[in-house]
Amino acid sequence: MKKTLIALAVASVAVASVAQAATVYDKDGTSLAVYGRIQSVIYNGDTSSSSDYNDNSMDTSARLGLDMRTQLAPWVAGFGKAEWEAANGDSGEGTDGEDFNARYLWVGFDFGQFGSVKFGKFEDAIKYAIAPTDIFEDFGCVAQLGNDDRRSGQAMYEWSGYGVDVKLSASTASDNQQVDGAYYADGENLDINAGGAIALGYTSPDVLFGPISVKAGYSYAQFQQDSENPDNGPRIGTAGTYDDYNQWAASLSWGGDVGFYTAVMYSNRDFTMYKDAVPYAGRTVDDYAVQGVEFVLRYTFQNGMSVFGGYQWQNVDMDGAGNPDVDASTVNLEFDYQITPNFKVWTEARWDVDTDEGYDDVTNSVTNYEEDCYSIGARYTF
Repeated sequence: MKKTLIALAVASVAVASVAQAATVYDKDGTSLAVYGRIQSVIYNGDTSSSSDYNDNSMDTSARLGLDMRTQLAPWVAGFGKAEWEAANGDSGEGTDGEDFNARYLWVGFDFGQFGSVKFGKFEDAIKYAIAPTDIFEDFGCVAQLGNDDRRSGQAMYEWSGYGVDVKLSASTASDNQQVDGAYYADGENLDINAGGAIALGYTSPDVLFGPISVKAGYSYAQFQQDSENPDNGPRIGTAGTYDDYNQWAASLSWGGDVGFYTAVMYSNRDFTMYKDAVPYAGRTVDDYAVQGVEFVLRYTFQNGMSVFGGYQWQNVDMDGAGNPDVDASTVNLEFDYQITPNFKVWTEARWDVDTDEGYDDVTNSVTNYEEDCYSIGARYTF
């Protein structure tokens, strides 16, 4: 049976024509679905704040995923998920050259009306609260710290019923994990010691053009302190620089996949440094907070065309005399055309409308909100 599953999965990658996922095996309570995509996107030279040449570029990437499920007993099923990403040799978000990297990996138990629990690599529960404004292809999520925090060593319990969603997650010790907003660590990567998150939400029945959803969440992470330098305190760019963070987020959305959709989201991630006044780039880095608001609008026509718009604001506020309190403000516009269930094209632009001069320097060149960006992309999904 194992050989049959593998053969069917490989074959489906080559011939599947059903969008989103193809069930390649389903028998006696055991199923396997395969999904994936390949896309090419053209970016203008100002897209990356770390670009050496500011040339226009094309980035091609692919994803492949497996969804697995088997009935263990009448009251519980086991499930698993694995998703990988590969790139064409360009280093981009979620990629590392030509490596084949795991984006999501988990295994879990589904107890039906009593909820489910999963273990592996994924975002913590705060993702649920911030996701409603994550609708842009390339340049959104200005204020969404936690959007890219796919971390190993996670456990999550989820329950849904009567329009209510409950998510509880916990993080175990794991090295070199993504931490959005850790601008003074190497690549925003830190060593997690422990953490936890909770998110709650309610989604109403349709009201005029769609349901109304209210979501809120809290997340906490403590970092390992094994990088401490006994003589001079923790070294900048290592896990020891950061002590912990606390994050609050809330969102409100209205609408569905077709027709009108709007959402607003607020997030605040407050970092505590292991030692105040850590020297960096000629100034001191004390405790600091990264907060922001996102507001989005979208209208999707029956023929698959969509028009997006949004305003996004982020603020970095550092403690300590003379440290910066700076703002970034952008406007996003996007046009999509889902030509078939499998094939989509889009173009997107983001304009700086009132970003403080030097903002990208304050964030250690992780952001590029002072630059205007655009992209043109095409994607095949199966």
